[in-house]
Amino acid sequence: MQINSKIHFIGISGIGMSGIAELMLDKGYSIQGSDISVNDNTKRLKKKGIKFFLGHNKKNIKNAHAIVYSSAIKKNNPEIREAYIKKIPVLSRADMLSELMKNKKSIAIAGSHGKTTTTSLVGNIFNEAGLDPTIVNGGIINSFSNNNRYGKGKWMIVEADESDGTFLKLPHQISIITNLDIEHMDFYKSKKNLINAFEKFINLLPFYGTTIMCYDDKNLKLLINKIKTRNILTYSIKNKKADVLIFDIIQNKLKTSFKLKINNKIIHSSNYKFTINAIGNHNILNATASIIAAKLNGIKNKDINNALTNYVGVKRRFSFIGKKNKSFVYDDYAHHPTEIAATLSAAKSLKNKVIVVFQPHRYTRTKILIREFIKVLSKVDYLFLLETYSAGEKIIKGATSKDIYSKILKKNKNTIYLKNIGDLNKLMKPHTMNQNTIVFMGAGSISSIAKKYLNN
Repeated sequence: MQINSKIHFIGISGIGMSGIAELMLDKGYSIQGSDISVNDNTKRLKKKGIKFFLGHNKKNIKNAHAIVYSSAIKKNNPEIREAYIKKIPVLSRADMLSELMKNKKSIAIAGSHGKTTTTSLVGNIFNEAGLDPTIVNGGIINSFSNNNRYGKGKWMIVEADESDGTFLKLPHQISIITNLDIEHMDFYKSKKNLINAFEKFINLLPFYGTTIMCYDDKNLKLLINKIKTRNILTYSIKNKKADVLIFDIIQNKLKTSFKLKINNKIIHSSNYKFTINAIGNHNILNATASIIAAKLNGIKNKDINNALTNYVGVKRRFSFIGKKNKSFVYDDYAHHPTEIAATLSAAKSLKNKVIVVFQPHRYTRTKILIREFIKVLSKVDYLFLLETYSAGEKIIKGATSKDIYSKILKKNKNTIYLKNIGDLNKLMKPHTMNQNTIVFMGAGSISSIAKKYLNN
């Protein structure tokens, strides 16, 4: 496709679509797009001069040379139907991302949790080392105030989304897999299908490639022991058999130092000490995977440590958003029990009482994981449960926010089911009179609820 070709993005306001649209604009293409709503991503694109259509209409694709659509777009969308009639090339988001990756050496970061943070960590390290990487991420990287970065270097660092199987389309030389939880059963239907998809992802590597995997994850451990035809480097806090062992973890306020013992000749045998501007073992694991990727490419410890020490995180990953009276308020994307447990561990390390405002996301997820939700949320000091963010799903009996509440209440009396969001300020006020940690959690509209709460 010629530079200056006009490319139309259907669903351009999404975090993934907006990143690719902006990246292609920076490469010299003429970009426009449509969506049913306006958000911060849309506003950012419009500031850069990208034409935006509110709503989907066949007239929007007039003079377009190619169409890119997000996974949320149905095939009966009027713009897609018109593209077929006019014989305009139609590509999925993953197809377009794959085309961009073919022109670079690529690192693909996959996993049920932590891939957005790990992508930002790898990107920051490569940037610190002067490698001028291109980055496509699933969240806003605070150091760039963006979810993408166009670089002229040879490396492209990409978050690989497994939710709909499209990560199997992405060509790469190095992969990182942070963990493997049983997620996205609406697409995969079974645990076996999900694990098989990750096995295929690993086998996508060329013979000279390397995959970096966490030995502490039970499902990944099965794959590590099974796959014999690809280069695998493992990292762990618990398992001394790992190629990279993490030890001497010391938290100091909001920074954490740790050492690595490297037991693999590919990246040389020695002990290294690093410090990251973050807390929580999940961030130490993500940082270690990023360090291994950097060491594979000869990046010096000084550059790695500078990037980690100056790391300012990803938007909505235990992000401090302000104070309410004496309490400290954070916004977090956690919507799966594993993610919630990791965030709570980090929050509790601050030594304050933890108050969580949680918005469940999707009835299908709640149905499959309701026991795990109850187990982790019942350990919160004070819990406020909001109505489920359906993401377009129909209500499933026994899998609502009220169902979670009725079961947690038996274990933790400090639990409130908040049907009317207008009552939040009044009910939360007593908790703000002390130096508590308040965390708004979820993947739906909870972030905007948190901002409104702070401003009222």
